[in-house]
Amino acid sequence: MTTDQELAAAQQEKAITALAPLYVQACPGAGKTHVIVSRHLAQPASLLRHGRALISFTRTARDQMAERCRAEGRADLAGFPHFIGTMDSFIWDFLVFPHLPTDRPWQLFDSWSAVRATVQLDRTVPLDAFTFTFDPCSGVESVPVEALDRSARQAFHGTRRPWRHWEEEAKRVRNQLMKQGYLTCHESRILAWQHLRQRPDEVLVPLRSRFSEIMIDEAQDCSTTEIAILDTFHAAGLKLTVVGDPDQMIYGWREADRKALTDFTAKLDSTVELTGNRRSTPTICALAATLRTGARSPDLSIAGHHDDPPVLILPTTFGRSAKAVHSSGIDTARVFCQHAERFSIPATSCLVTARRRATLPIPSSERGGNPITRLARAYQVIASGIADADKIEQACRVAASVLLGYWFPGSSGSPASICKAHDLQVGDLLRRGYAFLAELPQPHPAWSTDVNTTMKNVRSPSSAAPKGTAGHLRGRPVITAKDPAQMAGPRMDNVHQVKGDQADAVLVMLPETGTAAAWREEDPAENEELRIMYVAVTRARRLLGMAVRDEELGEITALLTQFSVDHQVIS
Repeated sequence: MTTDQELAAAQQEKAITALAPLYVQACPGAGKTHVIVSRHLAQPASLLRHGRALISFTRTARDQMAERCRAEGRADLAGFPHFIGTMDSFIWDFLVFPHLPTDRPWQLFDSWSAVRATVQLDRTVPLDAFTFTFDPCSGVESVPVEALDRSARQAFHGTRRPWRHWEEEAKRVRNQLMKQGYLTCHESRILAWQHLRQRPDEVLVPLRSRFSEIMIDEAQDCSTTEIAILDTFHAAGLKLTVVGDPDQMIYGWREADRKALTDFTAKLDSTVELTGNRRSTPTICALAATLRTGARSPDLSIAGHHDDPPVLILPTTFGRSAKAVHSSGIDTARVFCQHAERFSIPATSCLVTARRRATLPIPSSERGGNPITRLARAYQVIASGIADADKIEQACRVAASVLLGYWFPGSSGSPASICKAHDLQVGDLLRRGYAFLAELPQPHPAWSTDVNTTMKNVRSPSSAAPKGTAGHLRGRPVITAKDPAQMAGPRMDNVHQVKGDQADAVLVMLPETGTAAAWREEDPAENEELRIMYVAVTRARRLLGMAVRDEELGEITALLTQFSVDHQVIS
């Protein structure tokens, strides 16, 4: 074991054994989830009132933590009195739902797209186009116009009504839905914050009784409201272990705030820093260090790769329809994959990522596949926990189509026409589709059996008339490297979707102008675009490529030379 490996192992051991309240600041590839689960595995068996809560931000991380407990022969740690789940489910289960009035049924959704509500003034706009924000310091909720995404801005183009009218109407429509028992995670967080202030003993006493420690993974993804909730826990004496990396904070639209996190973690009794990167080469670690605050030294590369290739710089012309053409006249992603193969990295082990998915040349074949495969992809969207509203709706439509085939065998036409023929509301169908996906386990070779069993148990409309196994799905879901889309080329998705993932070779697409200037002059603590770049480059294990605008090639190569980062221009 090298000196660096010994230091990294000692850091991990300290993070595993240190007493809470504790803040663990962990670099990419440091094994954050390993630390959390290892702390949990140290829990003696059969201790009542000594449960632990392990909180993550994705369903995938949740499943991995529970599976690790079972794999270590400690299935007792995956159930009561312990809790392993997402932040949203923890807030709902312990801080919100037990304290809601019982005069109506309550339903929690990821976004208002599941309800299909609209806001009407001089035009009709979906409620999910509005972004609701909340300031826990003032207790004020707002709907800022600057939070609208590009497509939402187009919906308001030319409106004659002032924004305050739209904000008031959006709140009115949302409040009406809340009176009917509908909530999204945003409202759930606000209610949790309110309950902690209005009835602290009623909320906190059960938590103190059940949990000896609450551990939060990827804490940099916490919103300001979630930070305020954790701050209340800490002030009340609940033992917290907070694990995160502020340099990977890329959810500003979700109200993540670096200062709020820094101020909160400074209150915890001790801090352990994990600087051992078990993922990336020294060259990748050196480049990543230029994209974070504090001028800190590069992380310790302890991955043990047999090679350390230079960063590949690919001069690219970015055009419309997500076209990215290398200076050789060939598609930039293809050029990168060809160079990756020289390092014995196949295209299926490559990842192409960018800030916006619209700038990626996603192959049309990726949208294909048999029904079981399409459903598996829909499941992955819901299970990710970070998909946007459009992707969630698309996933629900895939699930809804499967349900219609089972409920109404032999029916033809679009889902809307089938719904109309059987007196079923499309919105209700999509909600059932979401519930269907949420009940499914992770895809596996015999997944169709689980799908068909779950499909039978989904609440069906009164007009449904299933006939035996008609509409059942068959075959294996193709969701690994055997997928034709994966076989044809690299995996592609935006940075927010691949956060927490990794690949042997990663190509970061940089089509935006001004990248070099921001990299040279701005502080990542204040510039989320630089933090997004940081997350992107740290997904790479062995080989990193950067597709840069032709006109920025000189500036970026000069920067890498100044930073002493080994690089090679592929012209």
